[in-house]
Amino acid sequence: MNWQALARSIFHWIIRGAMRRPGQGRRLDLSTVLARGSLRSTTALYLAPSSTVIDGVMIVPHLDAIRRVPPNTVVVLSTEMGAGGWLVSAALRHAWERRSSAVVVPESRYSSTVIGLAERLDITLLAAGQDPASVALDLAAEIGAARSVVDVQLANLVRALIKESTVTGVLRGISQHLGGILIALEYDGVLVASAGSTGKDDGQVSVDLRSQENSSRGMALTAQIPADEAYDRQFVRTALEMAVPSVQSAWLQVNSREDRDAVPSAALVDLTPFDTAADDKFEDRHRHLMTELGWHRGQRYVAVWIWHDPNEPHRLERTAVLRLLWRRVGIRRPLAEVEEGWLSIIPCEEDQRVAQLQQRVNAKIGRALAEFHLAAGLSRWQAENVTLPAIVREAKIAAECAYLTGPGNILAFGSLNVQAATFFMNQETIQQVAHLALPQLMAAPDREQMISSLASYLDHHSSVSSAAKALNLHRNTLQTRLHRARELGVPLDDPHQLLATHMILHVLNDVTSRTTRHARKDSP
Repeated sequence: MNWQALARSIFHWIIRGAMRRPGQGRRLDLSTVLARGSLRSTTALYLAPSSTVIDGVMIVPHLDAIRRVPPNTVVVLSTEMGAGGWLVSAALRHAWERRSSAVVVPESRYSSTVIGLAERLDITLLAAGQDPASVALDLAAEIGAARSVVDVQLANLVRALIKESTVTGVLRGISQHLGGILIALEYDGVLVASAGSTGKDDGQVSVDLRSQENSSRGMALTAQIPADEAYDRQFVRTALEMAVPSVQSAWLQVNSREDRDAVPSAALVDLTPFDTAADDKFEDRHRHLMTELGWHRGQRYVAVWIWHDPNEPHRLERTAVLRLLWRRVGIRRPLAEVEEGWLSIIPCEEDQRVAQLQQRVNAKIGRALAEFHLAAGLSRWQAENVTLPAIVREAKIAAECAYLTGPGNILAFGSLNVQAATFFMNQETIQQVAHLALPQLMAAPDREQMISSLASYLDHHSSVSSAAKALNLHRNTLQTRLHRARELGVPLDDPHQLLATHMILHVLNDVTSRTTRHARKDSP
């Protein structure tokens, strides 16, 4: 994609829009216009303590016309309107309701009642020594000239920004056109990039940064306004709004490069199968990924998998934003883009640290995960060193379970165990859960016999007599197998896990039966 051409087309569209929007751009300040502008010839009957801005001017020939006056407008009363004191009082009230900048009346002798009303309403009242229509025309010309200057300034700004290809370059260009003030790009309080400098700031102007593909809240382009200099906040805001397309263009371009650089870590097909026979060769095949994640042999880790809906289209900007947010969780732990999500590993030497990590992920990025329609899962803490694929499988399954309960949720595999199987319908994933949650049973040499006996036992509502009869076994033989199953970690006595255990055993028994039938067909 030609980003320069995209930015140029956006520039022409914006400039045409700015010309059609008279309210955008630099707005005149009433005190400045009174001191050096077209209103300097008027006499102040009352000056409001706080000055206001001027967006327009309107001649009012009759009282009803004031009801159509927009805010920040100088209301100029016609000669006929200014002839009657009660009309001026009524006009003041209407102008105050419409939040007008000032009211200009023909020069005459006005009672203290009219001036006192202007004071109570705190609205500036001016008397024109010349024809009010001439005052209005002069002010209109001054407003138009100010807008023309602003249009040129904004056009020069956008022309300069379209030449920049990096986010920092765009921010630097904005800062230079606004006198070197601090310009920053932030997401949910995380600083992405900045340019310029500031001393004691008098406030902040902020503009939401959204794209058509990403409607999430939290990303903003901000400007720090110095306290010791006079800055037109509306002009700064307009400049930031003009710069948003250039920032987005540079943002997409940066993410495109990062996406290409992350390709070696994205091919993780070998991480998810339940067959652990390939684990021995995993380190040789994925040395780049293990280096990127910071994996060291002999150290205990907990894996964190951030899951997204596989049916949802990939969005380039999400990876960069998630990596920025991830700094809140583990500033020195990288987040790698992988198949169906993002992966990180956190050193963890104690069992209770998993719960603390889960709470930290939820507190730091839980809201952002919900906005992005993502979820996260954590692996268990293992007393013994385990391979990277083993903890990644647990984290991925926990993340998918969390997503099925609702975007933004975060689950740990340790809190699910065999119950993770109840979230899935496909037998392959349920077998993965069995290998992870019941490793001793799956590694037992008499696994098939044990699975068949346990499935029958649960089919007969935990009746030893009925199950033994169905299996054509002695009751004591089945009792021995049940005792051995408990030693192998099968939760036969936990009512909360019994349904999931029954489901896993049925799937394993079905797979074993199919394998046996196929072997018999293939045998001579």
